[in-house]
Amino acid sequence: MEPTDELINTLYRSAIEEECQDYRGKALARLCERLGASRAAWWSRGVGTSGGELTQHPPGQSQTQFTPQLMAALPFTSDQSEASIEVPMRGQVGLAIQYRHRDSGVISTVLMQFAADRKLPAAETFRRVLAHMVEAGALALRQFIRRDDWLQAMGRANRGSAAMVDAEGSVFAASERFREMLGEDQAAPILKLPFELPESTLGDEGGDFIHAPLHIRVRRSGQLYLIYARKPLPLDMLSPREQEIARALGNGKTLKSIARQYGIAVSTVANHTTRIYRKLAIYRREDLIDLIRLKASKP
Repeated sequence: MEPTDELINTLYRSAIEEECQDYRGKALARLCERLGASRAAWWSRGVGTSGGELTQHPPGQSQTQFTPQLMAALPFTSDQSEASIEVPMRGQVGLAIQYRHRDSGVISTVLMQFAADRKLPAAETFRRVLAHMVEAGALALRQFIRRDDWLQAMGRANRGSAAMVDAEGSVFAASERFREMLGEDQAAPILKLPFELPESTLGDEGGDFIHAPLHIRVRRSGQLYLIYARKPLPLDMLSPREQEIARALGNGKTLKSIARQYGIAVSTVANHTTRIYRKLAIYRREDLIDLIRLKASKP
């Protein structure tokens, strides 16, 4: 097997076998070692956006030098789906590639830095290897996202249909069920979410919100956001405190013990209980327990 083909096979094997979140950094490390580069950066973003995900090798100090602004300033023609250029870099030489992913609207830009006296890889070899590295990364991400679809097909609990997006709503990968829930054409990639992610969900803790008719859960995943969508459940219409009290009631606790647990008056717990029953249109604690079990079965 030719060295280039062996490297490409290694990249795809790594994408399948390793954790999705680890692939990008390890892939850049492999390429720097095999191609003789001293530094590298891989920036992925949605069309017309400036956020996305930036991965660098080696990590640490170089994080302050390779930036999205520097990557965006590389002189590529905007409509080129695949192109490579040579870039002068303060006494060294940079090789860069811009690549538009086949199954999404994501654009990846990879920049590798070489010593001025270093023999550079052939342009065709460079383009081919980096294009496969990017596609292998997209494969790893799609596998990660589709995991919940596979769990559902096996009849196992899952967290709902999933997608990976950036803060601006550009979609990096989406499961088939996610596309179905959004009512999207299955033949075309989803380029952007049809709704904005609330600012309150973009912190490290993430958050939940309702986008009719879906309940959306947002969780940070590195520089991107993993989102799960499912149809709302009755308990979703309760406030966070009402949900806490509803769970306590469902566990058989008395109003007095709930008041003691949350440090509030018994009358306050009684008022919350009245609102809970009214919102859920139920009259018995047994009905509440059934709804709590339903919620627990659909994380």
